[in-house]
Amino acid sequence: MFNRIAGRKGTLAGCFLLFVSFIMLSACSEQQPDGDPPSAGVRPSISILAPLHFPQTPSGELIGEIERLTGTELNITWVPEGVYTDKMNTALTTGSLGKVTFVKFTDYNPVKNMIRSGAFWEIGPYLDAFPNLSKLNAAILKQTAVDGGIYGLYTERPASRQGIIIRKDWLDKLHLSPPGTLEELYEVMKQFTYNDPDGNGKADTLGLVDRNDLVYGVFKTLSSYFGTPNNWKIENGRFIPEFATPQYMDTMNFMRI
Repeated sequence: MFNRIAGRKGTLAGCFLLFVSFIMLSACSEQQPDGDPPSAGVRPSISILAPLHFPQTPSGELIGEIERLTGTELNITWVPEGVYTDKMNTALTTGSLGKVTFVKFTDYNPVKNMIRSGAFWEIGPYLDAFPNLSKLNAAILKQTAVDGGIYGLYTERPASRQGIIIRKDWLDKLHLSPPGTLEELYEVMKQFTYNDPDGNGKADTLGLVDRNDLVYGVFKTLSSYFGTPNNWKIENGRFIPEFATPQYMDTMNFMRI
């Protein structure tokens, strides 16, 4: 088996919304958000429509613990991810949504029409009343707004989740410091390839490992180091694709050598 450095794409904060999912509060449930609170000792019941990404649904013990911590009774309808969009659209058209609906980012634009038709509550005015929700990123909420109103909670992830991953044990074995420049990074990859960092006496190490595409792999990360634009740039009023820029060619030359 080859030892390797895993390459990962650097994610720009400006692209974060491409991966945003939403939890929407349905307006077709029984109680309005400003209605009377539930009676003392009665746990509010919350129906949820959510996608299932695994063969089995989460254990009842886990759901029970969430109910205990939140003081709620959860009625979750799990739908296999592959047919979730169809199920959600059917629920939208038949008015059978749960109180809370998970909306995939690919479905958010079609859902906007339903938001404008009154199928969902606006929740923006209530966020400040909750300690955790009040800390949500205002800039992201603004970008997800529909006609200035907030109707969903985004799935929060770090703005930058990927980059070059380097074996520290190999750095230590070869008495190398973490690279701070492209030249130093190249030297690290060269040493990892030719100087037997795993110490087994065999030429079986790889200095750099990448995915087989130019979109999500280390090539995209390295190209950002060279100043390549993210897919496009505007120059003199014209859109220039990233592959037509000198920085993209510099990245290709770096990878080639």
